[in-house]
Amino acid sequence: MDGNKDDALKCLKIGKDALQSGDPTRALKFINKASRLDPTLPVDDLLSSIEKDSSSDQTAASTNGPTSTTTNESKVRHRVPSTGSSSSASATASSSSATYTEEQITIVRQIKKKKDYYDILGLEKTCSVEDVRKAYRKLSLKVHPDKNKAPGAEETFKAVSKAFQCLSNEESRKKYDLTGSDEPVYERRAPRHHGGQGGYNGYHDDFDPDEIFRQFFFGGMPPATTQFRSFNFGRGMGPRTGDNASGFNLRALIQLLPVLVILLLNFLPSSEPIYSLSRSYPYEYRFTTQKGVNFYVKNTKFEHDYAPGSQERATLEGKVERDYMSTLAQNCRFELQRQQWGFIRETPHCEMLQQFQSGASAA
Repeated sequence: MDGNKDDALKCLKIGKDALQSGDPTRALKFINKASRLDPTLPVDDLLSSIEKDSSSDQTAASTNGPTSTTTNESKVRHRVPSTGSSSSASATASSSSATYTEEQITIVRQIKKKKDYYDILGLEKTCSVEDVRKAYRKLSLKVHPDKNKAPGAEETFKAVSKAFQCLSNEESRKKYDLTGSDEPVYERRAPRHHGGQGGYNGYHDDFDPDEIFRQFFFGGMPPATTQFRSFNFGRGMGPRTGDNASGFNLRALIQLLPVLVILLLNFLPSSEPIYSLSRSYPYEYRFTTQKGVNFYVKNTKFEHDYAPGSQERATLEGKVERDYMSTLAQNCRFELQRQQWGFIRETPHCEMLQQFQSGASAA
């Protein structure tokens, strides 16, 4: 939570700077972002002031005649009814402002009526893998919940993803053509956090449609986090060298290598990082670099080992700031990719990265 509060304060500062520079639109965007990250921030008066100024500007503009965007509106927009409880006012406000078009709700209804994978993607059984990919690219962009706010869009997106997952794989497609079901192919996969509940039209939630979408459009790159505490072992097992006995032994040794490394690490002294960019046990003591980047350490003995003003402290703070900037840069790249496909409009991590770089250059 402290990590969210820190980001909220940074967004609030950007918003106030934008307001002072005469850019209320940018200010409103970042102040709203700060409020979402930390609902306890006292920004109500500030938001009311900005909205009041905006409404007065709109009133003045309306006296000059209707705008061209109003007369050129060609699609019927619907307001999604609020279904949230009184305890989640912010979620209710965001859902009540979401809109969708007649075209979006029509495509959701059409897909929900279909159960056959080929029918869902609008393909014939003689289609190629490339046809499957093209159909998924077209449909997933239309029904993704980030773009389509119509009721049932999330279930429809799952159905489209499930159909693509099955038909794009030669083995599972053959089984589906023979039996009309691909469940035996995926029954060996462990269920995810959905609790094993049934999905839309009998589809089980034992797969992640968003992961399939990221793999297809973004190469599987997830948003970066601020944790630097884990070691990851790749799943690649090296090139195949042949079918003789020595080649087999080499492949077996490569496959066992990660296990041997893990066993070896259990007998070595722990080498956990000195700091973390987010607060989590046991990193619970917060410090701040000269450039305002917060980081967390495990105990108060840190100041004894890294005294303020010492060369060791300066070196460590430099590494903290580089890690922080690297995390912002990776999140910024992910946001720009999503913005390119039209899923988001705002890129707060890019703005924070630009703000940090500007401060670093000034320093």
